[in-house]
Amino acid sequence: MNKQANLTLLLLLAFLLMPNISEAKKKPSWVKQRPNDPAYYIGIANVPKAGSAVEYRQAARGAALKQMSSEIKVNISSNSVLHKIETDYEYKEAYESKIQASVEQTLEGYEVLTWEDRKEYWVMTRLSKQKYERAKQMKLDKAKMMASSYLTDAFKAIDDYDAYSALNYLAKGVISLRDHLEEDLTYKTVDGTYNVGTELFSTIQDVFRRVQLMPVQSNYQIQFSKKLEVPIGVNATFTGKAGEKRPLVGFPLKYEFTKGEGILTAQSKTNYDGYTSVSITRLISKRKMQEITAGFDFSHVAESEMDDEVKRLLKVFFPVKQMPAVGITIEVLKSKAYLVSEEKVFGKLDDKGAFTGMLKTELNENFFTFTSDMNEADFVVTVNSNFVAGDERKGQGYSVFTVFADFNIVIQDIKSQTEIFADNLTGIRGMRPGNYEYALKDVRIKLIEQFKEQIEPRLEQVNM
Repeated sequence: MNKQANLTLLLLLAFLLMPNISEAKKKPSWVKQRPNDPAYYIGIANVPKAGSAVEYRQAARGAALKQMSSEIKVNISSNSVLHKIETDYEYKEAYESKIQASVEQTLEGYEVLTWEDRKEYWVMTRLSKQKYERAKQMKLDKAKMMASSYLTDAFKAIDDYDAYSALNYLAKGVISLRDHLEEDLTYKTVDGTYNVGTELFSTIQDVFRRVQLMPVQSNYQIQFSKKLEVPIGVNATFTGKAGEKRPLVGFPLKYEFTKGEGILTAQSKTNYDGYTSVSITRLISKRKMQEITAGFDFSHVAESEMDDEVKRLLKVFFPVKQMPAVGITIEVLKSKAYLVSEEKVFGKLDDKGAFTGMLKTELNENFFTFTSDMNEADFVVTVNSNFVAGDERKGQGYSVFTVFADFNIVIQDIKSQTEIFADNLTGIRGMRPGNYEYALKDVRIKLIEQFKEQIEPRLEQVNM
């Protein structure tokens, strides 16, 4: 009986172990041991069967592809445009990081093998190194051919004195190389061999050198006013290969205040005479010497493809410091005014007029240049201020003094003999312990602050 029982137990154990033995036989060799095949890039991953089948299968394939792509090393060629031109170091670092990360997204033509048991799902991806290099070379050749074609179009535009079209073609050529900047961009043609990347860069610089911007007037003297209509014009020419100059047509220029601040009318492209202009419609800054710079408006180049990555790439090939630009000086001349003032302090006329001096400084900085000769003035500014002593409030061992102030301003246009502005402030109160002089100083400060806060904004709306 014991022998029979032992035999039965052994048979039962053998039967229970049979599925695992069978399963082990089905397990492929690449699951048991990672293959070592120098002809292939290989990635292997396994995940537990958790969640839906779609989820764990996608996770396994993604992990295998990531592992396989990590085997593909990206090397920067010595003939890379990143080595040949002066690039932004941060851009170069970011680009090198991006191309390594993007290998996984650009992989194609790889094989996929799978295996699974009750608990795990396995994936192996493998890609022939020869096939990968052949596909990579085909993409590179296509990119270089496209870039070369855009270069040819750019040269034709240059021959036609069309700088704007040439720059657009060159930008498209740069964009066609966006995924290949680290590679050897040497390109062979019937005319010879050249690096298409550096040729694009040098041609962009050549176009910029051929563009000449000349302001109609290099210096403007403008009477300060909140409302203006002062045209600022620039003539643009393009130098041909033989050195001859022609008007540059359809070239976008951007005008902007590079010193000071103001509002300009809409930007425009040069006309058939190579001329373009904007107008200063408002001066905001009150600084005496300001500057407007007219330069190439880069935003118009390849504007349909201006995602952030393309913008960063084009900035490398289109350095701002090399773009054609010209500065125009704006000298602000404020209107001349003659000041008539009367300042009363505690019932008496104050010849020194401390508050009048404060007000004159404020007006001089922001609105007028004051003159002592009325014949030179454009406006007469009449101001009246009256400071009246108030109560003395006594406390324990001290007194608080109060002074009230009223103020009135009238501005008259001498030429038209019309009043163009009038305003006033009343009941402004100053308080200080000690004496009335301290309270007087306090109310002067409060009065000038109220003038800035309440009257100046309205005064800015007056055309002077």
